[in-house]
Amino acid sequence: MNINDLAIRYEEFKKSLNKHSEIQITDNKSIVLDGCRRVIEYNENCIRLELSAVAVSVVGMGLSMRNFNEGGIVIEGQIHSLTFISKEEL
Repeated sequence: MNINDLAIRYEEFKKSLNKHSEIQITDNKSIVLDGCRRVIEYNENCIRLELSAVAVSVVGMGLSMRNFNEGGIVIEGQIHSLTFISKEEL
């Protein structure tokens, strides 16, 4: 087994451990997401993230994003909607 195969297996193993995500919404001003795998789209009006089981799309105005830990994201701004997207639709 070479190093690339080992790295791929390790990443797959890490993904299998975290199968759930947590989302905390505070009014229409802040969303805290735990279990983020990757950022799909990011601009001031739309942020799309891949979570463990689904993806989410946050739409609003003046959106900004920051990390609070590995896999943890905080989105702030004027939030208009949060939509869940199946991974098959990505």
